[in-house]
This record gives sequence, structure tokens and C-alpha cells, in this order.
Amino acid sequence: MITIVNTANRDRHAAALDQMFRLRKRVFHDLLKWDVAIQGDYEIDGYDDANPTYVLSHDEHTGDLRGALRLLPTLGPNMLDDTFPSLLGDKPEIRSAAIWESSRFCIEPEISQDRGSNQVTMAAAELMCGVGELGIASGLSHIVTVTDVFLERMFRRMGCPGERISDPRRIGSVFAVAIAWQVDEDLLSRMKAVADIDGSVVAEPVRLQALHAA
Repeated sequence: MITIVNTANRDRHAAALDQMFRLRKRVFHDLLKWDVAIQGDYEIDGYDDANPTYVLSHDEHTGDLRGALRLLPTLGPNMLDDTFPSLLGDKPEIRSAAIWESSRFCIEPEISQDRGSNQVTMAAAELMCGVGELGIASGLSHIVTVTDVFLERMFRRMGCPGERISDPRRIGSVFAVAIAWQVDEDLLSRMKAVADIDGSVVAEPVRLQALHAA
């Protein structure tokens, strides 16, 4: 089950955002040991002040948060251009109304450590399919992201390998890489087939531009 949260409706989803920021702290600070900004039990950075759209995956039975990611237009502040430009290699900055950035992709650690369950696949697939549906509804051409090579392999297994923008580079304790995915029905169909997802994961797909303007 996917929930889309932005500035206009965040008051109605305060509990879900609370879970998300706590999840990000557990994943990026506690588990992965990344150099991220911590505010108590939350991981929050400056890009959370840039009117992002959050895509949240919840367990359809319990309502518990399973995973989350953040979307921002590349015409504004974004991690690839403004924090990790070295991952562009010799490529120019990506500033386009047709390209948005996905960041802070994370899955609940208790799910990811349950090797006998397909929940991590379902949560990850729901998030990526949600982005695909939003991207198609919004007329986007690509989604870009900064990730590590471990997650890059997971994306390949999910049917969405993407294309490296440049070679991986060591940033802190991980090998990071910038990836671009083309937004189209073919990629969305492949991801849904791999995860055995029928129908839409977003109840009412909306244009990301409208969400960001809200």
C-alpha cells in the first residue's frame, strides 16, 4: 500500500512522517553508519525543507511502515547536483523539468533481515512502481538517484537496472554511484511482473509538479 505525502497533506500524515524520519535514522545512521544529520531519533537534512514529495510503503494488514523514499525536482535543490556532483563524472549538472531525483530510499531493517520473507522485495517494488506511476502521470523522462553498489544490484534484481551516469566513487565507507532510470510503461510493467504486482500501487496518481507547487 503506497501513500504519497507532501506539504499540502503532511498534517494528515504526521504519524507516518514520524515513522519515516525514525526509519531513516535507524537505516542511514545506526545501520549503515553514513555521515548524516541527526535530530534526536530523526534523520533529517536540508532537502527535507525543499518541499519534497515522500513515497511511503505500508503493510496492507498492519499499516506499519515498510519503506520510504523522497522525490525532488532537479530544477531545485537536489543531492546529485548539489551534494554529490563528483558522481556526475565529466557530465554536466542535471537540471530539467522532466527529470526528478529519488533519494533516501530505505527499507525497514527488520524486514530486510528476514531472509525467508518476500516483504523486502514487495516494499522495494511498491516504492519503485509508485515512482514509476507518478513519473508517467507527470510526463517525466527520467528519475535519477545516488545510491550504493549494493542497492544498485537490488534494483537490477527488481527489473529496473537503470544506467550509470558515471563510474562509482568511494564516498565515506561506501562505493556510491549515480543512476538514471527512463520513465516509461515498459519499465513499470517489468517491475510489476518481477514483484507479481497487479494493478496500480497508487490509488490516485497525480502530477508531481502539482504536489511540489502545493
